[in-house]
Amino acid sequence: MAPKIPYLTQKLVARHRGTLPLVLACPHDGGESPPGVPVRSGDVPGCHFEKDADRQTHLIGVQLAERLLELCGQAPYVVLAEFHRRHIDANRSSRCAYEVPAAAPFYDEYHATLRTFVDEVRAEHGFGWLIDIHGCAPLAADPADVYLGTANGASVQRLLCTDALALFRHRSLRGLLTGAGYVLSPGAPGQPDPPPFAGGFTVQTYGSSHDDGIDALQVEIVESIRIEDTARAAFVEQLAQALAVLALDLGSCGRTAPQERGL
Repeated sequence: MAPKIPYLTQKLVARHRGTLPLVLACPHDGGESPPGVPVRSGDVPGCHFEKDADRQTHLIGVQLAERLLELCGQAPYVVLAEFHRRHIDANRSSRCAYEVPAAAPFYDEYHATLRTFVDEVRAEHGFGWLIDIHGCAPLAADPADVYLGTANGASVQRLLCTDALALFRHRSLRGLLTGAGYVLSPGAPGQPDPPPFAGGFTVQTYGSSHDDGIDALQVEIVESIRIEDTARAAFVEQLAQALAVLALDLGSCGRTAPQERGL
């Protein structure tokens, strides 16, 4: 089946300019080797180093965007890093993301695209969400299907200023996914984000703690959901339905329906 949403790719960054107040970002599932950019050594003081791809997160992002188009008649904005994480880590500051100058144009293209899309969402709607899609293994001390990172609330500051419990309402992203049978962490108000998944460079940079940001979440999905076709399809459907409900509540997907609002 032909894809429903076209993508433009420049400097190994694929993107789609949508119309919903929603940006989907996938920084860690590219497979390309940028010309002149070797595999990173990881020998940069003070930088956390990972080089494995978050498998199937690109597919989740693409399928999620297409399902939202079907549900809402509008598509989200999408940004996909096509370069492999072993060369460039798009979810790090530039100092930690790459090790040679030849990598800078690819890294800069990814973040310039995100910046442009976030600015467009704010200019058009005055609000918006950034969903930064990642993959992980479950934590032994805190087993879950999905971990939500918000830099302990900083990246969704606008939302929490409106409603301190917005992340835990029945019609929040967490509430809707929990209602569909998924286990999410943190699981209760007042619990900190799980330290490995508290929200990285992307949500910290583009989140609503900044005047030029939007509410941003890092969504970490366990491998058992991402890799198995049936489990992945079911999760994409539930996540799309949840995001469509949030868009509906804010008048961006069909009629406005005043309800409890939240992420």
